[in-house]
Amino acid sequence: MAPTALLDHKLNVPDETAVAQAAEAVTALDKFLRDSPDLVGATVRLRAHDNNATLEVPGEALRLLVDVLAQIANGNAVTVAPVHAELTTQQAADLLNVSRPYLVKLSEDEKIPHRRVGNRRRVLLVDLLAYKRLDDADRHAVASKLTAEAQRPGLDY
Repeated sequence: MAPTALLDHKLNVPDETAVAQAAEAVTALDKFLRDSPDLVGATVRLRAHDNNATLEVPGEALRLLVDVLAQIANGNAVTVAPVHAELTTQQAADLLNVSRPYLVKLSEDEKIPHRRVGNRRRVLLVDLLAYKRLDDADRHAVASKLTAEAQRPGLDY
């Protein structure tokens, strides 16, 4: 499977039943993880309720499963991608919710690292997520500053 194939599938927003089931699972798995903090190298067995089928899952994957279920419990569609995945500029723009030309400008301004493959640009998912974290932090700082400024005495209308 190509590194970005996981990003190319259609995302489905979970329905109310899936949201409720995911919330219940998060609560149970979160308690399990608190009671079993050291799962590195361990294997966890999951058993299906209906047919007693069992599945062994690496302990490290269980933490990711909780994160995925938490997103579903919040009603969000979820996709999984390896951190070494390379994205096209359109995929990267879609993840940032910006236009492709704007993303290309960010890469040309060296705000998002990229590499050239022929005449195309490729962006590592890990670099894109790092940029997003910094950009989100900057936006939050500006919003906090504006809020504090607006609450200064004499500025209330």
